Amino acid sequence: MNEKTVYQEPDLKVILTDIKNRVTDLKELDEERVIQSMLHHIGSTDAELRDQLIYTLFYRFIIEDEQLTNEQLTDLFNTTLKYHLFHGIGETASDTIFTRAFSTLLIALILYRDRQRGFLLEADLEMLKAKLLAYLDCEIDTRGYVPTKGWAHAIAHVADAFDELVLHPHLDETEFGEILEALWDKVMFPTVYLHDEDERLLNPIFALLERGMDEHGIVVLLDGLPAQLSAQKQQLEPEQYWHVVHNVKTFLKSFFVKLYDTNRPMLQTAVFETLKQI
Repeated sequence: MNEKTVYQEPDLKVILTDIKNRVTDLKELDEERVIQSMLHHIGSTDAELRDQLIYTLFYRFIIEDEQLTNEQLTDLFNTTLKYHLFHGIGETASDTIFTRAFSTLLIALILYRDRQRGFLLEADLEMLKAKLLAYLDCEIDTRGYVPTKGWAHAIAHVADAFDELVLHPHLDETEFGEILEALWDKVMFPTVYLHDEDERLLNPIFALLERGMDEHGIVVLLDGLPAQLSAQKQQLEPEQYWHVVHNVKTFLKSFFVKLYDTNRPMLQTAVFETLKQI
């Protein structure tokens, strides 16, 4: 569907508001045009349209009401990976962040539904894993809440996508390590995380543990943190270095608290001992 046939933002906002309020139903409208318009405007700078309408209704259509067919979900999956996930990647203060950030949320919804229906091929999931890892590595816009434009929160959102990927039965245990290391590396970012990114990054790590990942891999990473920070001190400007220290401390404190109700004493001790060294 080309740009001329998608609804413009004001029209889409009216349509989606009516759907959200159950004044009308998706099935009563030009369903394909509505869905493609939602995807086209997924990165709108209008926070209400992007967050409260487009994302909220994708959640309803995919998770709550299961209105979208396997074919529709596969099309959304492929289009998002091809055109939206890396849109404007490498930019740090542009509005393209909203397209990338909300694309990962849509991917998370599709993965959740695929765990029940199994419409994606194993090759699709392999491609997705590779693209999510590349995206996580390349994303440098770490803004959380953007004044007047609402949530970007790209790091938290891609963590949600990884959480769903880790829970997917087709993800093999041999792939756990590279996902853990990719998430771990993002903690060492030289911009301060302000909006609970640490806790969102921990969710897929705990999902990996629940899937049976050996705790020893995390212990090795914890043991190496002091040396990593020492190396960062030599490489970064002082302010950036202390941003990294802040992120690491916040992450470890959240990790320690999250371990409180689990039966993982070795890991809890390792986190505590690492914290004492930083």
